[in-house]
Amino acid sequence: MSLNKAATVSILLALLAGCTWVKIEPGAERVRIIDVAATDDCELVASTTVSVRDRVAGVQRKPGKVQQELEALAKNSAHETGANALLPLGPVQSGKREYAIYRC
Repeated sequence: MSLNKAATVSILLALLAGCTWVKIEPGAERVRIIDVAATDDCELVASTTVSVRDRVAGVQRKPGKVQQELEALAKNSAHETGANALLPLGPVQSGKREYAIYRC
């Protein structure tokens, strides 16, 4: 592979690794991320585990983008249940994260 072709492929992979593919559904943008202290007056509705690719063509994606997409998926899931709050139940691991879904 020529140097120009290799550079072009590398640039394209880097750009793709930074892309956000998950969109928040209408209404789900109102779902908020809360901490444990904010759950006192809330009802636990469900839990969800969401996942996205954390690597694209072997290139590690930016952790902030992965977390942003996981939150979007979790917000969509919470909105579908009629809930309005999410509590992360641990760190992002290999493109996955678990959330408790609350109605507050």
